[in-house]
Amino acid sequence: MWRFIKWLFYALSPYVNSFERRVDKFFQNIKSSDNIFSVQKKLLQFMQEDLVKVNVWLEKKFKGYKYLTKGVRRKMYRDTSLIILKFNEFCEKVSISENNLKLELDSKGLVYPSGNAEQLKYLACICAFLKPGLYYEYIKTSSFGKLLKNPDEQKLQGDCNQIVTLYAYLYSLKFPVEDLQIKLLPEHVCLHFRGIDIEATAGVFVKYPKYEHLLPITEIISTNLIDLNDSRENTQKIDERTMVKSAQLAYAISSLKSFVEQNLEIAYSNLSISAMKSEDLQTAEFYASKTKNVELKTQIEKMRLAKRFNELVAKTSGIKTVEDAKKQKSSYAEMLELAKKLGNDEAVSKIGEIVKKI
Repeated sequence: MWRFIKWLFYALSPYVNSFERRVDKFFQNIKSSDNIFSVQKKLLQFMQEDLVKVNVWLEKKFKGYKYLTKGVRRKMYRDTSLIILKFNEFCEKVSISENNLKLELDSKGLVYPSGNAEQLKYLACICAFLKPGLYYEYIKTSSFGKLLKNPDEQKLQGDCNQIVTLYAYLYSLKFPVEDLQIKLLPEHVCLHFRGIDIEATAGVFVKYPKYEHLLPITEIISTNLIDLNDSRENTQKIDERTMVKSAQLAYAISSLKSFVEQNLEIAYSNLSISAMKSEDLQTAEFYASKTKNVELKTQIEKMRLAKRFNELVAKTSGIKTVEDAKKQKSSYAEMLELAKKLGNDEAVSKIGEIVKKI
């Protein structure tokens, strides 16, 4: 009976499995003001458990790709198992020499990290497996799902963000994912391990002496959240609140606040503008207060003043005599001040005449 209830729940829910549900609940509860260390700690646990499912669910929820249906995601997870199987078979056949690795790193001005031979050999195997031309090919600005294919039938396709994510996933199958870092270069990201850069798009160890930031592996999630959508995929409209949540997540996850705060600013502004269009000024003011957008705040204030002005106009519209007008003297006085603030010269003139009479 319990198995049937569980099956029915997931059949009717948006989730393929309980892991997607747990990931969604975790991200839903994150706020931009949360302690970054506690957020990163929990995120690392999810990434270690299944980074592929974490990234797929985030693309489903925050990128709006229409193709990421439950059926497609199930197939992606099955194909991920096939990628793992093919990778393990590949590693059994490939011999990675520690001496050759040392010579290669030395030739590139890289220092061999003592005590990490197994991790480095494993990373070298990932590089060999995902070197372009065999099972993987680089394409610009792609969705993560293009990497999750049956390697016997299709090439795995992805950009730098996505292939770095797949590298990290394969590494997590054997070692703690927190061993890894990401290095941000201008419009590019590479993997980093113990002083060694890994150019995942080429499947090689390199040395990038000039870079913008060296960050924890959790930053690949915030990087993916704010990355451009794959223009080749059809997307559904993401509502403003979901966009704000995406920006809040990126902000809460990232230790590099300046890297993501612009997106959060834009998301708050968009939500405020959307609330303005719905004449929900309380919500508009709330989100505008979280931005530095002075023009937006001024526009909302004018709308608030205009709304109050119209309320007073409606309140006094039925007044026909001076005696009745005197009873609403305070209303006319307020209307006059509002008209001045709104720059409505015509209203200032007409209401001013009434105020003089009463």
